[in-house]
Amino acid sequence: MSARRPSGGRAPAPAVWAWALYDFSNTIFSVSILSFFFPVWLGDELGAGAGAVNAAAALSAALVLLTAPAVGALADLRQRRVPYLAALTLLACGLTAALDAAGGVVVAVALFVAADLAYQSALVFYNALLPVVAAGRGAGRVSGYGTAAGYVGSIFALLVLTLFVARGEEARALLGPLGWWLEPGETGSNAFVPTAVLYLLFSLPAFFLVPDPRVREPRPGGLGRAYRDVISTVRSIRRYRGMAPFILATLLYTDAANTAIANMALYGREVFGMQSQDIRNLLLFSTLFAVAGSFGCGLLSDRWGPRRALMAVLVLWLAAILLAAGALSAWMLYVAGPLVGAALGGTWTAGRPMLVALSPPEKIGEFFGLYSFAGKVSAVAGPALTALLLFWLEELGTLAYRLSVGSLALVMVLAMAVLARVPDVRPAGVVDRYAPEVLVSRENGEVVR
Repeated sequence: MSARRPSGGRAPAPAVWAWALYDFSNTIFSVSILSFFFPVWLGDELGAGAGAVNAAAALSAALVLLTAPAVGALADLRQRRVPYLAALTLLACGLTAALDAAGGVVVAVALFVAADLAYQSALVFYNALLPVVAAGRGAGRVSGYGTAAGYVGSIFALLVLTLFVARGEEARALLGPLGWWLEPGETGSNAFVPTAVLYLLFSLPAFFLVPDPRVREPRPGGLGRAYRDVISTVRSIRRYRGMAPFILATLLYTDAANTAIANMALYGREVFGMQSQDIRNLLLFSTLFAVAGSFGCGLLSDRWGPRRALMAVLVLWLAAILLAAGALSAWMLYVAGPLVGAALGGTWTAGRPMLVALSPPEKIGEFFGLYSFAGKVSAVAGPALTALLLFWLEELGTLAYRLSVGSLALVMVLAMAVLARVPDVRPAGVVDRYAPEVLVSRENGEVVR
């Protein structure tokens, strides 16, 4: 006789690379729509102003806060992730392409909010697939592959999409009838259709090659049941050893990380008078180190365990923040910048395996939803607190910027103190539950894959 057991299997290599490639693809959306081309287009070309841009981002973040945990719980109820990942990605791509036809601020903001909500919701299902593709390969290493691919995607997006924006007429001539949507002159809207196409193109392998196994039987219920499950989990979160301090630590260190990244360009300009070209070079230079940090932290996470690797990353963050805050000259930012890049890559790489290690297999989607919730809270709270500090310390001039950046070191120290309360556990036990099934002979224990 023989029986099937989900242990000892190894995730197929095509599945691993398809999963990592999705990180490459979604970063194209992030760079184009969240960080660069859409905000500039909305503010400069539609005349919406910085207030509208920030209001749109805040509204989108608020919706993600309300929905992300329930979206993850829904994945656990249905025991399916890939169909939701595909549907939400397709929706985000369609809404992104539609931005090209937005003729006014209201329509553009509505499309942006809907596209960002679909994009952020898709990431919950994507992250929940990590244990599936990490089976037999190491959750830290595979997480590092994805994070590194994401930073490569950001460089790719800036280089390729800039060609459509800066050389719209040339691109239209090259594409012929396929370039009918391109506007003459230098316009940010020319980036939207290529963003949607590239986002979808590089996402397709994940839809077809990443397995979607069950760890228990699906349960009936929709969003209402999902919200009830989330509330029940939050009320009883002490049952999940280490999860509460990890979520709190995540909120703290991502708060400091998001604030440092958001203010990097402003700090260089206001304190050292760096020009746009110099700032762009610094950001690109730092991104190369983010790729290296992603790979390196993935290896350390598998060797040391995700908690130790994450603690090392926070120490690196602390050093980078203190160096930037105390920099005497602009050249010192070219030392702090790579440290920030490496730490940023390590942050996302080690955080995902840590959550997998702490989460019960049947609730991994729900806890990734809470993980996303913590990230969004920090994305709003960090820059808001820094803005208040800069306002209160305005009379100090450039010293105000140094103090506001230096205050992030205190947040990192607090995050390290909270993280020290998280147990030093490995994700292997959870990952094994998602491993490909193997056929085990009950007579002699022989394993036949």
